[in-house]
Amino acid sequence: MKAGWKTVPLEALAAQQKGAVKIGPFGSQLKKSDLVSSGIHVVGIENVLSGTFDGLGERFISSEKFKTLRTVEVLPGDLLITMMGTIGKVAVVPRGIGTTIMDSHLLRVRPDQKLCITEYLGWAIQGSPAVQEVIEAKAHGAIMRGLNSAIVRSLPILLPPLLDQRRIVGILDEAFEGIATAKANAEKNLQNARALFGSALNAAIQGKLVPHENGDASVEDLLSQIQESRNTAIEQGRAKRRKTTPIDTDSGDRPDLPRSWKWTQLESLSVGISDGVHKTPTYVSDGIPFVTVKNLTAGPGIRFDDLNYITKADHEEFIKRTYPEKGDVLITKDGTIGVVRLIETDIEFSIFVSVALIKPVMRELGPYLAYALRAPCVQSQIVPQGAALKHLYLVDLRMLAIPLPPLSEQKRIVGRLDTLAVEAQRLESLYERKLAALEALKKSLLHQAFTDQLGTQAA
Repeated sequence: MKAGWKTVPLEALAAQQKGAVKIGPFGSQLKKSDLVSSGIHVVGIENVLSGTFDGLGERFISSEKFKTLRTVEVLPGDLLITMMGTIGKVAVVPRGIGTTIMDSHLLRVRPDQKLCITEYLGWAIQGSPAVQEVIEAKAHGAIMRGLNSAIVRSLPILLPPLLDQRRIVGILDEAFEGIATAKANAEKNLQNARALFGSALNAAIQGKLVPHENGDASVEDLLSQIQESRNTAIEQGRAKRRKTTPIDTDSGDRPDLPRSWKWTQLESLSVGISDGVHKTPTYVSDGIPFVTVKNLTAGPGIRFDDLNYITKADHEEFIKRTYPEKGDVLITKDGTIGVVRLIETDIEFSIFVSVALIKPVMRELGPYLAYALRAPCVQSQIVPQGAALKHLYLVDLRMLAIPLPPLSEQKRIVGRLDTLAVEAQRLESLYERKLAALEALKKSLLHQAFTDQLGTQAA
């Protein structure tokens, strides 16, 4: 450790006044019934995480109530620390705020400016490996992690002389401002890449991306072929008769389609729409993959690298209800709703109740259906139901209206979207790597600053 540097507990840096380290009011001191429409602002975790005080939050107390809570007032230059949920995050109370108190999820530190400047203390709590280790080790709570004032008071703060503190703050402020700008640009570019593909997808599924060709067979011929195949499947016991009322294809609520297209109900394009097993199976160390929502939301395609497994016997029982095969389409119906994946593998697997399977009448329909179900004009029809936990019910899934072009046009659309999807994924990966690199740079700078490697010692 450099000369003049030392490690001290955080409470040793607090101003010599009562309440210099103070946690927010207990629940009985500040109740929901105490809140009013205007008056003294109450700040909480959301203000610390965003660094925004006067402009964020609509919780207020009256001036009379403030008289009983004056001890938890926050002043410019105070450091606020989050104590529940997202713990150990900090913000310096800015100059110019109106009269403000903190809630029970925050702790206030009022540093002795002769020993430690507030901005340095904030950086030290966020960036010191020793501090973060204590926070991680001592945080308590099974459902929601929390800290207490004793833990915060004991945090080991690396304390250099004031001149070095100011230099560290200057370096980190400047570096993090540049990183924040670069991160904002990368996030904007990432959003633009996703939006660009989404726009192209919506255009494609409404007949506005790929040119129509006079030689295409009519969509009426395709619908007749689909109905014939569906009737055959019903006769053979591979499909059930419709469970929903046919949609009004002339509804004025839907976007206009080319004359050679038709709005068609999803159920009429399939021989079955069902979800996976409704009970959590007994998992085994090796066996048949068991796919849940997480395997559809972890990236493009279906992820088979983070799985639970079931026995062959359970799998054979489960596929009597729902049998995933190559060319079928999966869609999430619980949790993260509406994520669509085309099955492009021959790997055998079963699915959980949180995932639904659409088995197209004709295998050739699968790739187009997978894109159509992702298009905004179809996704906008998905309205999750339920009070607390939202679900996409099978009856609603079966009733989705799908824009249907002739089969040959479907294939051209899929070819074009496949090409665009590869490029969009390349751009997304590029910007995601940039964001990851920026996060790594932030951690590296903080680590250097609080392991005495930043080169800020005064000459």
